[in-house]
Amino acid sequence: MSILQLYVDKANQWRWRLKTDEQEIVGVSGMGFETKEKCIKYVEEVLESAKVAGIEESEE
Repeated sequence: MSILQLYVDKANQWRWRLKTDEQEIVGVSGMGFETKEKCIKYVEEVLESAKVAGIEESEE
């Protein structure tokens, strides 16, 4: 089962990373958060948005 890990980085900011069953990192937070609660709230918003998000190809 995949897992979302919360951790504190070297700058003392909360971040998240998504790991597969094989412990491969497949997603990371693009920014740090002051508190664990803010990090969790952001993760919950991302997960909710992902349920309805479409997929598009970018030329970038």
